[in-house]
Amino acid sequence: MKFKVNIVTFVTLTLLLIGWFLNMASIYILFAVAVIYVIINIMGSIKIEWNYFLFSHCKGESSLKEIALTFDDGPHPSVTPDLLKLLAKYNVNATFFCLGKNVESYPEIARSIINNNNIIGNHSYFHSYYFDLLSSSQMEKEITQTNAIIYKNCKIKPKLFRPPYGVTNPMLKKAIEKSGLKSIGWSLRSFDTSKSTELVKKRLKKNTKPGDIVLLHDTVDDAIAIIEDYLIWLKDAGYKIVSLDQLLKIKSYED
Repeated sequence: MKFKVNIVTFVTLTLLLIGWFLNMASIYILFAVAVIYVIINIMGSIKIEWNYFLFSHCKGESSLKEIALTFDDGPHPSVTPDLLKLLAKYNVNATFFCLGKNVESYPEIARSIINNNNIIGNHSYFHSYYFDLLSSSQMEKEITQTNAIIYKNCKIKPKLFRPPYGVTNPMLKKAIEKSGLKSIGWSLRSFDTSKSTELVKKRLKKNTKPGDIVLLHDTVDDAIAIIEDYLIWLKDAGYKIVSLDQLLKIKSYED
């Protein structure tokens, strides 16, 4: 589903003007149209897969049984190292969308992500609850700051950015365009930060489809149990785990 903001706005204003000139727009109709417009914009903001405010890569086009694993919010001092060992054990890799402040705190773990043939992406510096309320210049500052920290510690410059909470808006679109990064969403959300381990396992197995970008977190206590169970199931189901850049056919880093 790909809405265009300007089209939605144009249609809304046209309906209001037509109703006004034809003397058909009572206060209730005007209010209803305004409410619908607000709801569409809110949903477009929180539904990254709609590509409402900006385009985000949310799914691979592959018809093959290939998926990409992504982990948000790390690196974590204990979970991430154990997760890297698990991925190496099964000879698969993943993309880690890291916070600038965590790379700053655990640079050796960030380097081990790269050294184990995984990808690092940008996930903002703070991952604040209020990130989506920042101005475009403040968003750009966080994105640029995080990329600078990653480059300082890992000698790579990420081109992939995952918006905190998957929320998008016009300010983020402007910040993304200025920073030159690509927005990355997901097609399968595990809900591993809010649901029980068993429910997460069932959700992943039930909903996995070819081309999926799977959203997980390397900050969850049961991450290892969840991922190992999932990796075993993927192999039995005939799925292949590929890198995110391979699935999307894009570059992960600046040259």
